[in-house]
Amino acid sequence: MGGWNWRKKNDDIILDCYTYNPYVYNFAKINYGYHFLPEWWKRTPKNQGGDHETIKNCPAIVEYYKKSIVIPMWCEFEMVIEPKGNDKLFSWRSAQKDFQVEQHPQDQFKEFAKQDGHDVKILSPWFIKCKENVDFTFTQPVWSQRDSIFNLMLMPGVVNFKYQMQSNFNFFFQQTDARQVIHIEPLTPIAILHPMSERKIKLRHHLLTSKDENETT
Repeated sequence: MGGWNWRKKNDDIILDCYTYNPYVYNFAKINYGYHFLPEWWKRTPKNQGGDHETIKNCPAIVEYYKKSIVIPMWCEFEMVIEPKGNDKLFSWRSAQKDFQVEQHPQDQFKEFAKQDGHDVKILSPWFIKCKENVDFTFTQPVWSQRDSIFNLMLMPGVVNFKYQMQSNFNFFFQQTDARQVIHIEPLTPIAILHPMSERKIKLRHHLLTSKDENETT
């Protein structure tokens, strides 16, 4: 039966992950979610006195990481959100010189942002390519971000890496009457992606130089 291309259910979905940053490539690769199970979860006993089970017995958390891939923060990052009424909205600093932060104007989503809500975009060092038309959820790994989830919220969405390669992080934050300091350690999961497919993901990593640009097309 010529012309038919039967794909086996167990064929892997291949994601090619490209970066120009040697540090990111060597120390902060995109990886499978099971490598990022939270330390607090690992330390939690299965039982807390008698027959009282803990969250350690919840399979949903394990599956949440096991069936995902994670983009980790590649360096130390600190952001300070100034109180309402301050002339300066926020400031930030990073351990890497090429770290980039941008903003979308509030007018682009003003009915959601309301008066004190704002957007901040952290540019990802990773470009991701998939030759197949596979959608991925792109959400905040809240189990790994207990200290920042209420100050800096990753806006969720569905992404497809066949048609575009960006993996930037759009965050929402709200000014309050108090100064907010957000500190994110290296290798903290910054985004978690779940394929909208039962097939497994195979990750391939590539360190680019300027002469390698055509390899991502």
